[in-house]
Amino acid sequence: MKQRKVVSMIGALAVMVGAVLMLTGCPDNPSEKPEYTKDEFTLKFKNESGQKCYIEIKGRSYAAGGIIGLQGWENSFDFPTVLKTEIPVGGEKTITVKDVVVSGKTSKLTYFYNPRFDILVIPESYAYTGKSVSFDSESKIQYTGGTFHIKLAGSKFELDYIN
Repeated sequence: MKQRKVVSMIGALAVMVGAVLMLTGCPDNPSEKPEYTKDEFTLKFKNESGQKCYIEIKGRSYAAGGIIGLQGWENSFDFPTVLKTEIPVGGEKTITVKDVVVSGKTSKLTYFYNPRFDILVIPESYAYTGKSVSFDSESKIQYTGGTFHIKLAGSKFELDYIN
């Protein structure tokens, strides 16, 4: 009798453990991988410094709401660096930054990403000091509608954005 009771208890325990594992161990459907949308941003530069200089742009896109804590989602993406581009003295030049991630989407969720442009002004002459400035963009038109003005303040380059 005791042996039958022990066997029954072990059997009941095995059934309960199996039920718990079935309920918690098997999700309804496997996690869906997000599809990321990329866009390009065209930035306009005007060299008002009187000196020949170059622009280099690098940066990354960050999740707009902060950290995404879901499996399969990325929190940030580096975008390709736009290498040293000459901005002629007294002239204007547009530079296109390509493959900038702006959103991610699954069938149930959508997240938006904001790009941060790290712009480096590189002087041609060693008599001048370059400038590195970061610009966080919350929308596509935030920095694509105006002009980045390159100026000199003494021997240092300055970069201002005017919309």
